[in-house]
Amino acid sequence: MQRRAVAVYVALFVLIGVASYTLMVTAEQPQVAVDNPNFQLSSGEEFTVEDQSYTAATVEEVTEEGSHGSSTTYMAATIEWTRTGVENTEEWAEGDTITVDEREWVVVSTTNSSVTVEESIDREAVLGADPAADNTTYSGDNGEFVLVNDERVPVSEYFDPATVTFTEGETVPYDGQQATLDSVTNGSVTVSWMTDESNSQELVAGDTITLADNSSYTAYFTGSNTVELTNDAEAYQAAVAEQETFSQHVTGLRWVTFTAGFIAMLLIAFAFLPSRY
Repeated sequence: MQRRAVAVYVALFVLIGVASYTLMVTAEQPQVAVDNPNFQLSSGEEFTVEDQSYTAATVEEVTEEGSHGSSTTYMAATIEWTRTGVENTEEWAEGDTITVDEREWVVVSTTNSSVTVEESIDREAVLGADPAADNTTYSGDNGEFVLVNDERVPVSEYFDPATVTFTEGETVPYDGQQATLDSVTNGSVTVSWMTDESNSQELVAGDTITLADNSSYTAYFTGSNTVELTNDAEAYQAAVAEQETFSQHVTGLRWVTFTAGFIAMLLIAFAFLPSRY
């Protein structure tokens, strides 16, 4: 009778374990997805927000190598865009070296409406190329000079750097750009120019990106080559919560399967223990 009772209980726990295992392996994990996403993108696909163009440059599976030979695989997307007409500003001060018209100049003076720059001379190179001059400059009572055939020549006369004056509002070819002298005061000059600015951002699941409409969009992946962007943060979080709940249920079923099998084995072991009577 004892073993018959054990057989009944073992069958019951085996049935419970099989049922929980079947539910665990047949259940489909819900995909994190939002109804009517704002954008559904594949690699190379373009989209526009507030007249700003964007490109999903890559949508791919990324594998990162970890320590001890381990690796992690996840989906990632790279969004690229170029902003046109971005204003850049810079200030010049007396003594600064600047590049104008592909030549280097030194800011020597600024007034309320103009700035004077002097060509930057590589004195060592000039002296080294002149066999008649000593390869150094000297200082005397009348200032610096160069010895040329043993005659003293003032450095300003020997090197004779070019001098240029720019006025407020003037446009100059500065550092490869057409820059405008917006403000010239005693001691400083403010210049500005317009450029194109290239940007990119890598996104993994759950990352956000702020687009030209100043809205924040959450990224998630619905396939091996598709990224979706949604500005419905609540819907995304609800989908994530649903997936987490599913994972918790699967974990619970796994424990039920293990526990039922363990109890069944214990009952079988107890049933075969020798009786003392």
